[in-house]
Amino acid sequence: MLLKWAQLINEPSMTSLSRKIFTSSAADEDLKRLLSLRVLSVAGQLLAILVAVYYLDISLPLAPLFYILAALLLWSLFSWLFLKNKYKDTANGFFLQLLVDVASLSAVLYFTGGATNPFAWFLLLPHSVASTLLSRNYVWLMALITSVSYSLLVFYYQPLLHLDHHLEMGAGEHFKDHVIGMWLGFVSATILLAHFVAGMAESLRKRNELLLGMKERIFRDERIVALGTLATGAAHELGTPLGTMDIVAHELALEVQQSGDEAMYNKLTIIQGQIKRCKQVLLSITESATADKYETGQVVAVDEYIKAVVAQWRISHLGVGLQERVLGCGPKPTILSDVALTRALINILDNAAQASPEYVMIRLNWSDNDMLLEVVDRGAGMDPAQLAKLGSDLIGSTEKGLGIGVYLSKASIERIGGEVQWNNGERSGVRVTIKVPLTI
Repeated sequence: MLLKWAQLINEPSMTSLSRKIFTSSAADEDLKRLLSLRVLSVAGQLLAILVAVYYLDISLPLAPLFYILAALLLWSLFSWLFLKNKYKDTANGFFLQLLVDVASLSAVLYFTGGATNPFAWFLLLPHSVASTLLSRNYVWLMALITSVSYSLLVFYYQPLLHLDHHLEMGAGEHFKDHVIGMWLGFVSATILLAHFVAGMAESLRKRNELLLGMKERIFRDERIVALGTLATGAAHELGTPLGTMDIVAHELALEVQQSGDEAMYNKLTIIQGQIKRCKQVLLSITESATADKYETGQVVAVDEYIKAVVAQWRISHLGVGLQERVLGCGPKPTILSDVALTRALINILDNAAQASPEYVMIRLNWSDNDMLLEVVDRGAGMDPAQLAKLGSDLIGSTEKGLGIGVYLSKASIERIGGEVQWNNGERSGVRVTIKVPLTI
């Protein structure tokens, strides 16, 4: 039984979950933010060009500037389409995007005054993004590229010229315009860094939290696999002595039968039956260890699925006072009848019946995305400190149990994206709240 539980919950779902997290979630979100930052930058540059030409009377080469910005927008569109195809090499791809931003901004600055342009220090933005998201090697390479770009713009550029004279904008009476432009650049860069770079840092923090949760799940699965390995080893070690006991008991039964001691013969028959039962249990563990496939689930209505679980559970709990209540309204959604989920629910019902044989209540509800199930008993309840550890450690949830069933139940429910919580009732007993995602 332990091994079957372990194999049911230790499926490739963890691998698919980690692949989803690392290849799509964080990387795609960062690239989306970078593309949105680029679109906003292009819009700002277009606005700055129009203001410079038609308000400040500055002569600018409009054709090459518009060609550069148009090429940048086309590259952004290509990147967006490429993103939908799940680009895998996230580090190299992201660095390439930043290089394109540096190149385009350097080209625009070349035609608009070079280092004398008050917005020239916007070259720091790609470096700030790289410092937040990429490894140290990429960061130093980006620092070198941006430094070289800015240094070249100090010596090689087309000066900003007013239409009324041929002096550069940074000289004479137009220095005030230069200072105002630097102020606007500083404020804009501050806002952009606060919004976009802080958002990317938030993505990093979320990814670290997911990593931590993944490590905890992997550690838990390792413990479960260890339990399954222990069960297999126990089955192998106990097989020989049980076989010997079966043979000896059979021979003793024959001798007692010949002697005419009917009472002793009946007792030996009972012992033989129990030995055969133990051998059957060990055989089932061995078969589970070598089986390649298990039952595949079917899509059924949530109320039908719970009825089937209760019917399977009632076979060994006929005397329990069970009450069922369906609270959901509207069309009944469907759920995948997972074998591990069924075993988890049966185990939770077993614990409730053991604590309160006279009363167990099941409340079924649902939302658009989840099945909600409550199992309530009227037992003595549990200590709050023990409730906090329930399902996370192999503790004694009952007087005689080791808490392994509860531990495996929680792992099975969380494996399919569900949640389970244990809380003391308002007056007595324990209330188990289970949320399981529905079939989409």
